[in-house]
Amino acid sequence: MTLVLSDKDVREIGNVATLVNDIERALRAEAAGPGMVLPERLNLAHDATMLRVMPAILPATGLLGLKLFYGALNTGIRYTVMVCSLLDGEVLALVDAAYLTALRTGATSGVATRHLARPDSRSVGLIGSGLEAETNLAAVCAVRPVETVRVYSRNAARRENFAARMGERLRVRIEPVERPEDAVDGTDIVVVATNTGRGGPPAYLGRWLQPGQHVVSIGSTAMFLREIDVEALVRPDVVVFDARCEQVRDESGDVAALAAEHPQWTCTGLLEDVLRGTVRRRDAQQITMFKSVGTAAQDLVAGHSIYEQALTRGAGLVVPDINEPKQF
Repeated sequence: MTLVLSDKDVREIGNVATLVNDIERALRAEAAGPGMVLPERLNLAHDATMLRVMPAILPATGLLGLKLFYGALNTGIRYTVMVCSLLDGEVLALVDAAYLTALRTGATSGVATRHLARPDSRSVGLIGSGLEAETNLAAVCAVRPVETVRVYSRNAARRENFAARMGERLRVRIEPVERPEDAVDGTDIVVVATNTGRGGPPAYLGRWLQPGQHVVSIGSTAMFLREIDVEALVRPDVVVFDARCEQVRDESGDVAALAAEHPQWTCTGLLEDVLRGTVRRRDAQQITMFKSVGTAAQDLVAGHSIYEQALTRGAGLVVPDINEPKQF
């Protein structure tokens, strides 16, 4: 049987704190296991329409499947995750992954923050006020005892609405500010979660970095997008990616710009190295950076987590197996 989950189902079920733990548990198992199969994503385009396919096999987790998203900016983008059993190939779930993508992005940032931010971190500077800003802030609050947040967005009404809404939801004091540097100055954790647009200037500058801060950057997942400047990647003591350095360089405008100026630069390590304990914060004064572009492994684990939660709550639509094994 296959469980079909709509975006509405995911929004009602999704819990970022649960997802932080599920993603960490799975990625830790894969890092210690026989090795997940995570090929480069396939990108296709026709006129204004794009299609990206992200497959993965996770032996330690017992899953295989893929995420695909496609469409055009003028007609909308559709996201789908297919979660299958590695044992017998059964399609366990088909999940509308629009909101799920934001959830898993935030949850993965939460995993990195749990291991790289100072344990006593209590303040967050947030640049961005959209959905990704919501989920990333919620994840950070799930792993650190956050008490205060300052948020900047170019739209004053949006940042004020965000502060009121998310402050009540997360039970923390959130103050909207008028400049991005005011949001991040003196904070323990910085979250940059923006869509700066085609060729837009960076939203965060490396000259704002301060000793002891942990920075999360989740935008710039395409070559034409810029979220942070080159200095923001050069100055930190520890820079961790969630995918291979070469892949991030080829997919992120931020890292492509860095590579153009500093061809020999390489990241400190990957998130899996953090979970193995080979990459870590070594003292309270170090600056750490987590740069994320997302992976199919995160999508599969997140889809399976939502699937398991939906089973316990009777959510979604159960249909007969959508495909049958063929015998040869």
